[in-house]
Amino acid sequence: MLLTVSSLFSLVDLNNATTKELLELNGIGKAKAKKIINYRNENLCFKSISELARVEGISKQIISENSTELTLGICSIVKEKEALSLSEFTDVLFDPINIIFVIIISILAFLDVKTGKDFKGQIVSVGVLGTFVGIFIGLQGFNPADIVNSVNEILVGLKTAFFTSIVGMGVATILSITQTLKGNTENK
Repeated sequence: MLLTVSSLFSLVDLNNATTKELLELNGIGKAKAKKIINYRNENLCFKSISELARVEGISKQIISENSTELTLGICSIVKEKEALSLSEFTDVLFDPINIIFVIIISILAFLDVKTGKDFKGQIVSVGVLGTFVGIFIGLQGFNPADIVNSVNEILVGLKTAFFTSIVGMGVATILSITQTLKGNTENK
């Protein structure tokens, strides 16, 4: 147990580590440590350990050799809250998978309105399908042996899951309400 506790304290937090702490890693010198910190500052921290490979000079081998010593803590880079939330929203909105689901839902909504046929059930089904696709994507990066560092991968997938559900159910609800109101107006 003491060995486990001491190993927890020796983890290097990629999102908050100093140059000195990064130098403790195998294959990381001053130049690479500086590149890691610069990347972290430019990209609002690391979202996964594997993202470290995007830093110039950091190979997958270096990541593999250090994988048991790396962790992702809460990002301490402070940006304006509104800019951060807008950035996160646009990341979700412009995710290619989310765009595909929005296009499919939009086509079904258009057909519902133009043909008078009821596609609301299919719209909700596409949203639910997006939920499962998002969960599937999140689980692809999940490593049960490294739960702490896998959480970010799951959260990325959950963003797709919830986004597609909200769009599907929201569009179906709006169609239902507008069609009901239109029917009530025509009956009077």
